Amino acid sequence: MREARDAPNMGHALEAEARPRMREFFAPLPLVAVALLALNDHFLKARFHNLLTGKLSDLAICFFMPLFLSASLEPVARLSLRMRLTAGTLATVTIFAALKLSPAADRVYCRALDAAWSWAGLRFHAVADATDLVCLPLVAAAFFYAERKEKEGRR
Repeated sequence: MREARDAPNMGHALEAEARPRMREFFAPLPLVAVALLALNDHFLKARFHNLLTGKLSDLAICFFMPLFLSASLEPVARLSLRMRLTAGTLATVTIFAALKLSPAADRVYCRALDAAWSWAGLRFHAVADATDLVCLPLVAAAFFYAERKEKEGRR
């Protein structure tokens, strides 16, 4: 009798296991944001260096970073999507604001990236610019995007 009662729960567990992991990040729109960041940082800024190229990377980061952080938490923390998204959102807003408002935070960040990527010969440069905070609404857009994708995935 017990086996029959537990059978429906097994189905939900198997269904959860079958779902793709980290799908809030590995979806078309966040990956387009990553591609836009790479294109802008490695081509467009050098070629055009204007107000638009100055903000494109920040827009892309504000969209994909909370999704990336949320997805990164999935394998290590048993949290709901909403909790992971909240953590990713708060971390993104905190880090982004600190980097845009504090030249000291910006320097520490670039030094850490330089050290981590020195093996590849990469050097990082960022500018603390409070006007970049206009990009923060994309963090909220990412949160709602992931929730909507999750609801669509359940249908």
